[in-house]
Amino acid sequence: MKQGYLIFTFLLCVICSCQSEQTTQVPKKPNIVLIVADDLGYSDLGCFGSEISTPNIDSLASHGQIFTNFYTAATCSPTRAMLLTGTDNHIAGLGDMAERAERIPGEKGKPGYEGYLNRRVVSFAQLLKDVGYHTYIAGKWHLGLTADQSPKANGFERSFTLLEAYANHYYPDGNTFWQDDHFTNYPNGQYSTDVYTDKLISFLQSENSDNQPFFLMAAYTSPHWPLQAPVATIEKYKGKYRMGYDSLRAMRFAGLKKKGIVQADVNLPKLPSVVGNLYDISDRPLLPWASLTPDEQRIEERKMEIYAAMIDNLDQNIGRLIEYLKDIGEYDNTLFIFMSDNGPAELDINATPDDADPYRYMGTANSFVAYGAPWAHASSAVNSLYKGYSAEGGIHSPMIIKMPMRQTAEGLTFAFTSVMDIAPTFLELAGAKYPSSYQGQALTPYKGASLLPLLRKKQNFVHDEDYVMGWELFGRCALRKGKWKITKIEPPFGKGVFELFDIIQDPTESNDLSQQLPVKYNELLKHWENYVRDNGVILLNQ
Repeated sequence: MKQGYLIFTFLLCVICSCQSEQTTQVPKKPNIVLIVADDLGYSDLGCFGSEISTPNIDSLASHGQIFTNFYTAATCSPTRAMLLTGTDNHIAGLGDMAERAERIPGEKGKPGYEGYLNRRVVSFAQLLKDVGYHTYIAGKWHLGLTADQSPKANGFERSFTLLEAYANHYYPDGNTFWQDDHFTNYPNGQYSTDVYTDKLISFLQSENSDNQPFFLMAAYTSPHWPLQAPVATIEKYKGKYRMGYDSLRAMRFAGLKKKGIVQADVNLPKLPSVVGNLYDISDRPLLPWASLTPDEQRIEERKMEIYAAMIDNLDQNIGRLIEYLKDIGEYDNTLFIFMSDNGPAELDINATPDDADPYRYMGTANSFVAYGAPWAHASSAVNSLYKGYSAEGGIHSPMIIKMPMRQTAEGLTFAFTSVMDIAPTFLELAGAKYPSSYQGQALTPYKGASLLPLLRKKQNFVHDEDYVMGWELFGRCALRKGKWKITKIEPPFGKGVFELFDIIQDPTESNDLSQQLPVKYNELLKHWENYVRDNGVILLNQ
């Protein structure tokens, strides 16, 4: 009897000990999934008023929050530098596109214009890895071409990335790819968005048994040109854009108003008379839809059908990723951020094997199609211009955030946020600290701020009214403080000098207030001088 009692007491102690250990066990830190689309326009998602089918992205929005006032750089690699480092691109090493800075004597070799992430910054992926996160990336890198500039050198333990700016989505012959710790080849014939999703899922499959949190960056190259997509998805949109780009722009503008993203009293501005270029001034006319011949309209329709199909396929792959996270029980404990790296692209090209009858080849692996400025204006909708410009169309992008362990719709937030805010958000969520130095090298402080106080409803803003953010790329300049923005764009799109806009009342940048409000104008000009000095901005021919 006594022996039985002792056995019972022992077992009871073991059970209580296990229960105590379980109740005191530190919960796993949240996972982080960052999804970056390439050259996606402000109005291209269903939750932003688009006709394109994006149910999976829309679902993240309906269980999270839509950020209507989110800003990036005007092109891809500067944005990616700001994203990974939490500071200005001129500090991080991408003061200009690497492929362009290399050709400009005044920029080549200068601090902040290295063309890769320099040693004044450290990637947040490295800091997450240092506190126990698995770190994965698949897709576009565009932040350096050598092993010491690779994802591995910047904190990613698993990777499959295109190191260059763009590639054919099926056969990227001649492009440079990096996998984990070595250069590699692309699986030719497979569609890029599908390949990158497969890689990300394979990374998760290989590591999900150790119960460590993960950071996963889905850096998709879609919908960046060349416009290519699976044929069945393209056909889904056949005939949908017969209305033309002028009507689509008006429809998208109305869609943004219906969603409450654009205020009811904002008017759709008149378009410029010419087409812009990424780097240079153009004198090509911007043709209204009605001026095109039926054959020309047919070709133009097809461009937009392909573009829409790329976004549709992107959404399908995001759905695959979400479904896998649900299958392995990690969805609920994951922070999701979806964003675009800049505005839509203005490039217009239609190269196929048959110049006489290009239609049947458009969107296939042996075509090179880009949809051009008129469709880009439709994708921008409320925003003026597009990629490459520091006007709203180049830097004002969509962002969606879904918090871990939260399923309720948070609606819209109009708080000003920037791509530099993402790094501090991730570090705070992970319990990591941003150091003053790393591996013996002094680091520049973050310019961004964590989004978590806003996401956790502790405050309704991220930056106060005194916060200043500047932009410069290709000599196109801007600076914002509170609701005020100064923008400098070359003619014919601007005056070649800074103009002043109330960006809340005038999001289309249509009404220059510099003459009416000289005190405010001069205040922002002074801030601009400080921005140039503090960030090492090189202004050529100005």
